[in-house]
Amino acid sequence: MPSSPIDVLARHCEHAATADPWTDLPILAEVLDTLPDPRSRRGRRYRLGPLLALMLLAVLGGATSIAAINRSISGYDPDLLSHAGLTGTLRLATSTLRRLLARLDGDTLDTAIGTYLAALATDSPPAPGPPTGRPPLTGLAIDGKTLRGSRTTDGTVHLLAAARHDTQTVVAQRQVAAKSNEIGAFTPLLSSLDLANVVVTADALHTQTEHARQILAAGGHYLLIVKGNQPTLHRRLKALPWRAAILNDRTDERGHGRREIRRMKICTVRPDLPFPHANQAIQVKRRRTDHRTGTTTIVTVYAITSLPPGRATHAHLATLIRGHWSIEALHHIRDVTYREDASRVRTGAAPRVMASLRNLAIGLARLIGWTNIAAATDHYRSHPADGLQLLGLNT
Repeated sequence: MPSSPIDVLARHCEHAATADPWTDLPILAEVLDTLPDPRSRRGRRYRLGPLLALMLLAVLGGATSIAAINRSISGYDPDLLSHAGLTGTLRLATSTLRRLLARLDGDTLDTAIGTYLAALATDSPPAPGPPTGRPPLTGLAIDGKTLRGSRTTDGTVHLLAAARHDTQTVVAQRQVAAKSNEIGAFTPLLSSLDLANVVVTADALHTQTEHARQILAAGGHYLLIVKGNQPTLHRRLKALPWRAAILNDRTDERGHGRREIRRMKICTVRPDLPFPHANQAIQVKRRRTDHRTGTTTIVTVYAITSLPPGRATHAHLATLIRGHWSIEALHHIRDVTYREDASRVRTGAAPRVMASLRNLAIGLARLIGWTNIAAATDHYRSHPADGLQLLGLNT
C-alpha cells in the first residue's frame, strides 16, 4: 500500500501502473453491486455494479450527460471493460442507461456512496498539524442545491447534502420532498452519520432548536449562522458587549480582484440565550474591497456554537466558519466543470443519480490529491486505466 494517496496521484501523472490506494476497502464496483437492481431479471445482460462503475469512470473523465457517458463507455478498450467486470461485446443504448438511472433507488445509492467516501476520507492520512491531546474536529457543511435543468410540471429536484470541509467529499445526500423545504430533510440526512468529533456547520435556515438537539444527541457539535429567521436570538446576539470584546482572529486575503479582511470576536454566551447548548457567540465582520469598482462593503455575521471555550482554538473556529463555504465551491465545480445546471435530465431518479455520480467523482479526485478537478477530468479522459485503478479495478 502506498504511503499516501499523493504517491498514487504522482504515478498517475506519469501514466504508470500502481496499486489501489485503499487496498483494505471493498472495490467500488462490489459496493455498487449490492444496490437493488430495478431491471427485470430476464433483461439483465450486465451486472449493475460494474456497469455503474463504468458510468462513474466516464463521469470521472468529464462526461456531462447520459449520452456522453454512453459514448465514453462505447469507446473503451475491450481489455479495460474486462477488468471492469464486463466481458464480451458491450452494446448499450443511451435510452437503456437513461431508464436504468431513472429507476434506481436514490436514497440507497446515496447511502452507499456516502458510506464509501466517508471510509476513504477516514483512511486518508491526517492533515499536518501540531499534536494535541484531544481528537481533531472535522467540519461538516450542510447545504442545498437545486438542479435547475430538472424542472418538470411537478417541480424541480432539490438536494440537501453534507460535505466534509477538508476534502469536499459528500458523505450524505437526500432529496427534498416536493412542496417541502430543506428543514424537513435535515433529520434523515444526518440520521445515519457518526458525528463524534464533528462540527456541523449550516446557514441560518438550519438554525433550528430540533436540529441542534439532534446533532448533540449524535455526539457532535454545531456552528450555526443566526439571522432574522430567529429574531429573538438574533437580537440578543447583537446586544452582546461586542465593543468590549477583544479581537480573537483576523485574516487578510487578496485574490480574484478583491481584498477581504475578516475580524472575529467571541463571547461566552449568557445562560439565558434562547438556544439549546449554545456555549459561545461569534461575531464576524467582513470588509470586502472590489479593486475593479473601488467599492467597499462591510457585512456583520453572527453565529453560535455548542463548542465549549478551549475545545477549539480561535483560529480553528475562524477556519470552520470559512470552511462552510467549501460546499459552495463543490456546487460551483458541478455547475462549471460538469455543466450540471445545463443538464436536461428530468426523468425519475436520474437527475439525482447523475448528481451523486458527480459527487463521487469529485470526492475520489480530491482524496487522491487533485486540487483542480478540470485537470483531473482531462487526465482520466485520456487515461481511463488510471481511473480503473482509482476505483480499485487494477489493470
